[in-house]
Order: sequence, then C-alpha cells, then structure tokens
Amino acid sequence: MKLRDLEYVIAIDRYLNFGRAAEACNVSQPALSSQVKKLEERLGVEIFARSNHKVMATEAGNRIIETAKDMLKSARQIKDFAAEYRDPMSVPLRIGIFPTLAPFIVPYVAETVRELSAEMKLVFREAPTKQLISELENRRIDIALVSGPVDHPSSNFTPVFREKLKLAVSDSHRLANQQNIAPQDIPEEEMILLDEDHCLRDDALKLCHNKFVGADVPEDLQATSLLTTTHYITQGYGLTLVPTLAETFLGAANPAVNFLDIDDPAYGRTIGFLSRKGCPREHILMALCDKIRAQLPRGVTAAA
Repeated sequence: MKLRDLEYVIAIDRYLNFGRAAEACNVSQPALSSQVKKLEERLGVEIFARSNHKVMATEAGNRIIETAKDMLKSARQIKDFAAEYRDPMSVPLRIGIFPTLAPFIVPYVAETVRELSAEMKLVFREAPTKQLISELENRRIDIALVSGPVDHPSSNFTPVFREKLKLAVSDSHRLANQQNIAPQDIPEEEMILLDEDHCLRDDALKLCHNKFVGADVPEDLQATSLLTTTHYITQGYGLTLVPTLAETFLGAANPAVNFLDIDDPAYGRTIGFLSRKGCPREHILMALCDKIRAQLPRGVTAAA
C-alpha cells in the first residue's frame, strides 16, 4: 500500500468527484481511478460507492479514510522531524498560545518571527495551558506561550515579560471614576471568573483571598472569553481582572468599560515560552526570546 494511493482516497472523499480529486493530486482521472480500484481489489472492499451523479464513501470506506488520514499525518511528521534536525528553519514553527493571551499577541509574535526569518512559516494554535502542555509532549506544537512559571519534567520554561492585571468595571460602577485601587478595596464578591480551563481564573482565585469571590454574580453566568466578561460588566453584572495586553482591544470593543490600575505588583502574570528539553530548534526559540525582550509589547515589562 503506497502513501500516494491514500492521498488519492482522501482527495476523493474531500471533493466527492474523481475529476476534481485527480486535478488536486496533479494526475489524470483515469490514473487516479485505476489506482483506487486496484487498492479496493487488494483490500477486498469498496471504499467508494459510485453512481452517475455522485461518489460517496461506504461504511468500510469511512473507516479506511480516517486511518489513511492518520497515516499521512504520521508520514508528514516523520518528514518534519527529519527536517527539524537537518534544517530547523525550513519547517513551520508551530506556536501554542493560551486563550486570554492569543487574541492580543498573535500579530506581534508573527511580526517578530518574520523579522528573524522571512522564510519561516508559522502555525498558531490557541488552547488552554493544560492542553498546550500535552500537545507539546506529543509534538503537535513546537513551543507554547504560557503564564508561568511552569514546572514540567520534560519541558523548559523561559520567562520573557511580565504583564500587569487591571480591574475592569463599567462606567456606571461606583469605582468607575478611580484610576487605581488597593487590593483590599476590590469588591471580590462581584468578581466574574472565566471557566475552569483558563489559567487567568486560577490567577484570580489565588490573588483574591475572600472566600466569597463571585458570590454576588449570578450562579449560571459563565464566560469563556475576556470579551464576553466585558459584555457582562456593561450589563451591570460585576467586574473582572483583565491583562494589560487586552486593554486596548477590549476598550475598543466596549467603550463603557473602565480599567483601574491595582496598587500591588503581585497582580500580574509572567509570560514565557515552554519548550521540549533537547529540542533541535532551541536556538530559534532563544533568538525569538531575545528579540521580544529587545522590543517588548507596549505596556509590559521584561521578566526578572
């Protein structure tokens, strides 16, 4: 069984048309049809049910197609692994970023990488930190921007910058006219927390010592993004902690939200890269970290 045959099968499943599949695979339709027919004969099952008007995968075909996708993915990974050691700059750099940072830093990271190498392609992946750690172990991503420090036996955490957390309130809130606030004056019972997958939720709970955190927020009120929490705030549902890099974006989306500085340096998070130990692209990561430290995103400071 050749990988090329599997590519034909996946193309047919995608386009549900032998002619378009052949065009996508850069072969003639008779050649593609013949190879798929030979594969079906070797397997002893029909992969596709054919009629004059359409092509559809059979039940057996669906299972074969899913396995074929996995096999081709593994084959591509093998090529990438080899290229990663032979020429680290030739393989796309896959960067994972957690959700309360990704929307506000992807353009900056992309531009910074382009300044290092105009040829290197980037693939971004947004996911919660726990998932990013798992995907880093499984080599689905090369590096991950996370809030740390992160202590993991097979990974290294390299701090890059420190980002303050601010208190977001609506312009009708009793605190709206203040520019800053002391931690002890934050009405923690009004705090809107993100879902449990978010590390910013964990940060908020660690910083808030009141056991009644969020007690005055409706029990069923839930948010999976900072943008959603600011919408809730403008509807009079409370307040929340917001990272500095999100302020401009969230303020533009919701002008009725005010952001207060918190008079305590503990209200912040350290952002850095998580990478696999022994990664052959470590020198690329170090160059990227140096570049970021030399031209930090607006509003953050270098990590200690």
